Amino acid sequence: MKIQRRHVGSVAALLAFGGLLGAGCAENRSSLFVRGVLKFDPDTCEVTAEATAATILRGTLDVAFTTEYSAALLIGNQMVRRGNAATLRTETSRVQFESADVHTFDSAGNELAAFTAPATGFVDPSTGAEPGFGFANVVLVDSGTATAAIGNSGGPVEVLASVIVRGRTLGGEEVATGEWQFPVDLCRGCLVFFPGEADDITLPGPNCEDRSDGPTSACRIGLDTGVDCRVCPGNPVCVP
Repeated sequence: MKIQRRHVGSVAALLAFGGLLGAGCAENRSSLFVRGVLKFDPDTCEVTAEATAATILRGTLDVAFTTEYSAALLIGNQMVRRGNAATLRTETSRVQFESADVHTFDSAGNELAAFTAPATGFVDPSTGAEPGFGFANVVLVDSGTATAAIGNSGGPVEVLASVIVRGRTLGGEEVATGEWQFPVDLCRGCLVFFPGEADDITLPGPNCEDRSDGPTSACRIGLDTGVDCRVCPGNPVCVP
């Protein structure tokens, strides 16, 4: 995914970040909101965009496998429906996501990076008093930030991502969420685990060589969920 980066000073960036919303988008902050980061089903590697869907409170990025943290943001749309089949009026309150403004900070509050990334996804309007829900796939920590933040250490290192998701209704109106923050822990090899059944007892010392009944792949390897050592042969962190 190609990301346009722009580095700015911490204080100036925060002021500009709020100023970018401008008067034209201020009234839409309550119309579109981020509810959380959806939890991927480890078996299907899918998410469900609904109010009761499982979410996570903080992310984990294991740089031994990937250096970019992407997330499926559960987004609610409180705009009322305007379509009317009787009058042949099409629905204009559905929102297509287009981009995300992301700022990342270290645990001391120092800005690490500021960039605009593409955002993909869609959300339907509300039904009565209940908002419609959809999800936007967004990069919250880019490769440059992850590499610089963790350096040569094994971590963990906390990075705070602050994001505004932007989109456009089918009626052509530009809309944006309010600013939303999410912490991500960066580490190297922390997600790997070594099941007892992976140890080949015919070989000396602890190992991960018995892959007869083990998994062969992982959902979003290196992001949020544990990595069985049997799915990453050849990676140094997957050797006990």
